Amino acid sequence: MTREISFIAALDYEGLPAGEVVDSLLGAGYDSVEWTMAHVEDLRSPASALACQQDLVTGGEAAIVETLRAIEAAAGAGIGVVNVLTGPNLWEEGAVARDDEEAWAAALGALERIALRGEECGVKIGFEPCWGTLAHDAATAQRVLDAVPVSVTFDPSHFVMTGDPIPELIERWGERIVHFHLKDAFGRPGMDGEDFIFCMLGEGDVPWPETLAALDRIGYQGPLSVEFEAYKYYEQILGNDPGAAARLARGQVAALLGEAS
Repeated sequence: MTREISFIAALDYEGLPAGEVVDSLLGAGYDSVEWTMAHVEDLRSPASALACQQDLVTGGEAAIVETLRAIEAAAGAGIGVVNVLTGPNLWEEGAVARDDEEAWAAALGALERIALRGEECGVKIGFEPCWGTLAHDAATAQRVLDAVPVSVTFDPSHFVMTGDPIPELIERWGERIVHFHLKDAFGRPGMDGEDFIFCMLGEGDVPWPETLAALDRIGYQGPLSVEFEAYKYYEQILGNDPGAAARLARGQVAALLGEAS
């Protein structure tokens, strides 16, 4: 199967002009770009998604408005998926973990408004279960999916630390999965860099052969988007060069997928 391989234009790509980002990633062998809000005013093709990771628990109306803006920008640029989280985002300064009914009411209420706007604009809302947020494991993610008509951005690295069965979750959520992140991890729930780390593909505990086989079984034909968060390697070995990170990761993806060299 020929797969669309994308790369999230984070890292130091966020400080570069959109045209340079596209040229760099296509030159590294990618098929498309997953944009962040750093380039929301200049979204270019080819694009796989737009990531808008607002804190919908404590961010209030401003977080919702920003996400609605992302949906409208994506629709205008012909991008079919906007990725969202529930929040709170524990990697952001001052964020506090929440797991109370007031937090759930805020997140689900916000996601209902976001899902409605996505439907109006013809954009799928790819809700991502993510560490450090209200919806971070299989059970909390299922609560969202049972309550709100959103789709799923599936990142297997987050389920490594919660011990949830990744291939089984892929099969459970099936057609609701509209976007997939290639990222690996090892560790346990806690804080990034202390209790767990995101690492190079294949160095963590994601069962890649079984995970890719599960994607095949559900007939997933969407993009596989690299999210490079091996930050110490990026800083100390790659010299904060996003192009070097993209090229390195593309080689790892080729090996993972058994692509011909």
